[in-house]
Amino acid sequence: MTTVKRLLVCGGTGFLGRKICETAVAHGWEVTSLSRSGPNAFKGPLPSWAENVKFERFDIMQASPSDVRPWVDSADAVVYSLGILLESNFYKTFVSSSNPFEGASKVVQKWNRNPLKHGIEDEVTYENMNRDLAIKVANEASKSDGVKPFVYISAAGGFPLIPRAYFKTKEQAEMAIGQMPSLRAIFLRPGFMFDPSRPMSMYMALGLKTVGSVNSLLGGNAPLISYKALKPITTSVVAAAAVQALADETVSGVIDRESLVKLATEASRSA
Repeated sequence: MTTVKRLLVCGGTGFLGRKICETAVAHGWEVTSLSRSGPNAFKGPLPSWAENVKFERFDIMQASPSDVRPWVDSADAVVYSLGILLESNFYKTFVSSSNPFEGASKVVQKWNRNPLKHGIEDEVTYENMNRDLAIKVANEASKSDGVKPFVYISAAGGFPLIPRAYFKTKEQAEMAIGQMPSLRAIFLRPGFMFDPSRPMSMYMALGLKTVGSVNSLLGGNAPLISYKALKPITTSVVAAAAVQALADETVSGVIDRESLVKLATEASRSA
């Protein structure tokens, strides 16, 4: 990359968004993150890589399209990493815990609080977070001059207890964004993602790998769960693939797990 390019990450303080920001900085991008929390998302001192990211406090849900436009116009590429796995935010409390026992305790405490004190996160739905907001951002990005790369973090495979609406809204977002002019739309479809910073995600990934091993012994016919979901993937790989896909002008469309790994490998060679 001969010139510094500007990357806008919607949801750059989230589980995957942080890793995308970190990876993009390492590859020479000038990174801006938009999130409701901004720099306050970090507890304690900022990591060294985060000092090179502009963490802006901006509520995309409440913003009008005209409010979004200046942000996407000022970027050479956009990543939309916002999304929810469950419409209840209890799962975030559980996954962010250090072990299953702590997670269960925190969920119970949260469940017992006064419902009137629930914040805006409790009003988030699959439709507005996974689909509508992504389409709003992509639509404004498509109005910019030239062809702008746009990465949307989608999903692959079925998973028990995850409502069909989760996957349906991701599919609807892909379809709408893919038809927009002046966008090089890239849809990353990882399975379950894990990261050492979230110990609970490591436990869950280990569980899936165990089920996958048993599934192989049974001939690959595990009920209620797809083969793709049985192959967890680290956020480092997904983030590296996202950054590489943005830089490679030949990459567009759906990127499955195998292609994610290949792109991440290419990214490691160019870092």
